Amino acid sequence: MKKNILIIGGIVLLVLLLASAALIGGRLLRGQGMPVVSSGDSGLHLSVNGGQVASIDIQPAKELPQTPAEVRGLFDHRDNNSIFVGTGQITMTVDKDPSGNIQTSSNASGPVMEVVVTNETTVYYDTTLEQYNGQPPAGEKIPQVLEPGSLDDIGESSTVTIWGKKTGDRIIAEVLVYTSPAFSVK
Repeated sequence: MKKNILIIGGIVLLVLLLASAALIGGRLLRGQGMPVVSSGDSGLHLSVNGGQVASIDIQPAKELPQTPAEVRGLFDHRDNNSIFVGTGQITMTVDKDPSGNIQTSSNASGPVMEVVVTNETTVYYDTTLEQYNGQPPAGEKIPQVLEPGSLDDIGESSTVTIWGKKTGDRIIAEVLVYTSPAFSVK
């Protein structure tokens, strides 16, 4: 029971981070302020001109393991079949310069973990929030939606969640879930 609560809490935190970042992109495109998104042990924090955004309730997909993830974080870089994930508090910032160009940055405060992806690793792409144009409905339980994914599609500002086996200072991934950058610059 306690493990399920930890799993669900972690997945909800990750999805909340992504939902909030999607909201940020919409607000920026409408010129509603410069947002800062951060997450950490105390939960998700989204600030747009000093205001807070309501949280949403994402229900984990049944395909995911029922144990706590080994690592959650921000994609840092890839080296062949290893990806490196920044852990700790994640901060994503979106800025619009005077000419209207959008600049994004993201970082993680914790150590970078190596995650080895093998032929045995199941890779999923989380598309849960792509069904919403703007802010997801507050107060509703939203089922997590996963599609088959590819290691090649994980890039800058993507967030990842990994279940697997820790071996020394690396994790051998059994299940990997990633999201596209929560905001895109087009």
